[in-house]
Amino acid sequence: MRLARSNARLSILAVVGLAVAAIAVPGLPTASAAGLPGPVLRLEAAQRSITLDSFGGKVFPDPGIWMAALGSPLQFDLRRQPYTSPITIMQVIRPPFGGTIRRPLPSSLLDGWNGLKGFLTLTIRNAVGHVAVSEPVSLCPNTYDPARAAPGAPTATPYPQQCLSDPFVKGMVWGIQKGWATNPVLSDFRLGLVKLAAGRYQMTETVAPSYRRLFGIPARNATATVKVKVVKGPRCCPIPGCCLPSTMRRPHPTPPQPPAADVPTMTSPPRSALPDMVPLPAWRIRVGHPRNQADDYLKFAATVWIGGHGPLDVQGFRSDGSPIMPAWQYFWRSGHIIGRARAGTMGFDSQHGHNHWHFEQFARYTLLNAAKSTAVTSHKVGFCIGPSDAVDLLLPHATWRPAQQGPPQDCGSPTALSVDEKLPLGWGDTYDQSVAGQAFDITHVPNGTYYVQVTANPERVLYETSTRNDVSLRKVILGGTPGHRTVKVPAWHGIDPEP
Repeated sequence: MRLARSNARLSILAVVGLAVAAIAVPGLPTASAAGLPGPVLRLEAAQRSITLDSFGGKVFPDPGIWMAALGSPLQFDLRRQPYTSPITIMQVIRPPFGGTIRRPLPSSLLDGWNGLKGFLTLTIRNAVGHVAVSEPVSLCPNTYDPARAAPGAPTATPYPQQCLSDPFVKGMVWGIQKGWATNPVLSDFRLGLVKLAAGRYQMTETVAPSYRRLFGIPARNATATVKVKVVKGPRCCPIPGCCLPSTMRRPHPTPPQPPAADVPTMTSPPRSALPDMVPLPAWRIRVGHPRNQADDYLKFAATVWIGGHGPLDVQGFRSDGSPIMPAWQYFWRSGHIIGRARAGTMGFDSQHGHNHWHFEQFARYTLLNAAKSTAVTSHKVGFCIGPSDAVDLLLPHATWRPAQQGPPQDCGSPTALSVDEKLPLGWGDTYDQSVAGQAFDITHVPNGTYYVQVTANPERVLYETSTRNDVSLRKVILGGTPGHRTVKVPAWHGIDPEP
């Protein structure tokens, strides 16, 4: 019996292998034609009728319709390496009989890093059947709020909580866990409020015919309709939960941290356990006036991400009431701490927008002139380290779904005795100009060509696989007149041109 079952499985894999080879041709392949045992996709309404609040005559058009993946996960691997190459997309299929099938798909399906372009159409009809709104919706399988769609579904999903990150993503994973579902309308962050008068409507989501063929979605699973009543909302805002008293809002839980084991102190930690700190080029660059119209500030976002072989884990410990915490870098292998080494310090930042402990040697920002000499240095020198942007989740052992994403909740209070700040493999920490002290004061800087320099590990206190890629430069051209300065940002290797 075991031999016969094994031979049958090999026969199926052989057929599937031929099918995958057959779809690598121009045009859009179909799941049925390829005979691929992928997931069963189904649109499902959470309820048949809902009431939506209107604010200023506009509503957020969420009918509560979900896209479920049944039988197996819906997964895609996206890659852009090197940066000058186009984004490629590969469907990863895990059949019930085991193994993995990799199915290349046309890059024309992509809405950049935002999702599958035009995956479905949201149609809103009024009480007499006239179309009031018809909007294409891109499907981002990743979402901040996925839901289990079946009682036998796994209790957790491994996939990230976002599709789009910063402009310099290298590798990304999109997915809906087996037996789970995502809300396409909520995953397309560019879908905004729509103008609808108070009254009754029908909202319908319909998967585009090309995607029905591509993923073998039956017609009965490709559309869902919900009856909607639009009413005038309270005097608050259209964000769900924003009207609740602060005592009723759900807090962001701090994930449990594994204990810092009694591990050996290392002077030469193994390279196989080291992270690689890589600063991306500055982005979201513009001129602002935070104090008054006479002051010009160059604002920007900066990301330092972790490649290499392991996470960046920095922990500070206090003693004798000191305002400074000596910091230690911990080294991980196969999910376990194997050693530690002294690495820099942590200090408490009480400025507005911070009020937590910063690792003080994480990165440095400098504005260089055309000769690449220092023109302005940013006042920001410390960072509360945490994952905000996925950069390359296709690295071996990359963390797809960090225990906590976004601004860390565990960077400590003034009375903290210890602090643990982590950046997982494949993830970056982005700081924007809204953070106190980051922007460059260019009030008295002459017009001309400059470079925003981001330097990771500037004092070389952290252990990493290489320091040769610790500096990035982004060219900017300053113009205009005092109080009305302008900035032009040429594209970096064809990526992220900014006006």
